[in-house]
Amino acid sequence: MKRIAVTMLGTALAAGLLFGCGGDMVTQVLSKPESQAQVMDMIGASPEMAGQMVDRLLADDGTRAMLLQKMMASGPAAQELMTNIARDRSMLDGVMNLATQDSTMREHVMTLMKGMQMMRSR
Repeated sequence: MKRIAVTMLGTALAAGLLFGCGGDMVTQVLSKPESQAQVMDMIGASPEMAGQMVDRLLADDGTRAMLLQKMMASGPAAQELMTNIARDRSMLDGVMNLATQDSTMREHVMTLMKGMQMMRSR
């Protein structure tokens, strides 16, 4: 009986500290660069958590734009994205459709296609 009372008291004390200091603790952790690095390392080490973080970043217009800008600025990431698009007919169709809506870009795409046809006929 005494053991149960001590356990309940300990649990209540821990919960009180946790809930009472929760906001302050997050602020303290995020105010230190070392702590920020540890949190990001933990997220990056877990594919599940990293996926959840990417989902959150993609859900907001501002962070989505920033994420895409950083991804396209990374040569390997941009190359992988373009490779995935090039291998998927519906994605490639979508990109070509978007590109040819602008008359200047349509002329550029047609020039590229004519060049490919000329190379093929050799």
